[in-house]
Amino acid sequence: MADKNGPETWHNYKDDYDSFFEQSPCGFVTAEGRAKIIRCNSRFAGWLGYEPAELAGTKFSDLLTISGKIFYETHLAPLLRMQGFYEEAALDLVAKNGERIHFLVNAAEERDDAGNAHFVRLALFKATDRRILEKNLQMAKLMAESDLATERGTSALREQFIAVLGHDLRNPLGAMASGAQLLARMELDPRQRSVVEMMRSSAERMGELIENVMDFARVRLGGGMGVNRQTVDLAPALTHTVDELRTSFPDRDIRTEICPALQVNCDVARISQLLSNLIANAVTHGATDAPVVVSADIADGAFALAVSNGGQPIPPELVEVLFQPFTREKARPSQNGLGLGLYIAAEIAKAHDGTLEVTSSPEETRFTFRMAAQRI
Repeated sequence: MADKNGPETWHNYKDDYDSFFEQSPCGFVTAEGRAKIIRCNSRFAGWLGYEPAELAGTKFSDLLTISGKIFYETHLAPLLRMQGFYEEAALDLVAKNGERIHFLVNAAEERDDAGNAHFVRLALFKATDRRILEKNLQMAKLMAESDLATERGTSALREQFIAVLGHDLRNPLGAMASGAQLLARMELDPRQRSVVEMMRSSAERMGELIENVMDFARVRLGGGMGVNRQTVDLAPALTHTVDELRTSFPDRDIRTEICPALQVNCDVARISQLLSNLIANAVTHGATDAPVVVSADIADGAFALAVSNGGQPIPPELVEVLFQPFTREKARPSQNGLGLGLYIAAEIAKAHDGTLEVTSSPEETRFTFRMAAQRI
């Protein structure tokens, strides 16, 4: 066996190096002076349509496009002299047939002990497919941004339309409600009174739906849920709201456990709206043979308002998105609303720096609103 430092070992090493240089999947170039090519492998020369010998003596920068040559001379060459290398430079080289080919180029100088550069070694990776992919990704990004801008504009226009429509419906609805109230004061037979009461109840329900739509549009258009907070005894307003809902749903058992003195800093009208929406939700989706229970109390400086009902529990996957608009109606459609009640209730809770949470089990479903009793 030959000595590992002997001529045969060096010969084998040289053969292996030459094979690696020529057969490597990337292009190799060795240059001197001002990057004049001394040697390049067949891979690199073949990509450009040359034989390796044809490129000997050619300046590397002469193979670049005009813009690439400017970039090379003003940026890459000074960077190479300053730090001795550059990495992943994107350059376009011109093939023998005039075709532009995209490359990623790494370069490093070989220097002596005094720091003088003797050679420049370049490794080139063909990046045509990568450049196409980058352009496609960029185009896809621009198209997505355009689609998003269009959708946002459409969404804003849609919500503005909802707001205008809700506003314009108030006047004719008010006239209908006033007419129903006027008729209710007249002497009517039972059948006529039943019709008038139905008209009055429907007008009230339409008014609630319009208010929900208006609130939805305000929130989505960026206005937020406006509140006018004052410190008041909230118990009478909550009791009045429950009494109104009992009138609207005379066949349902709505019970109350409301503390008689509730000093809370809040917007009374908005909290009443929140409670009305929660009760309407409980009546709509709860079991008809189980009571709806409304409780309100203050403990440890926090006000808690809860509405519970019996019936089938809410599926866990629905609980996670329950306070998003239209969610409940998608899961279990009804003819009693638009699916905005819980969303608006959650927005009212947020506007009061509070929380609205739900727990649901086979025993009961409970919605609980909590907030500080006094503003901090």
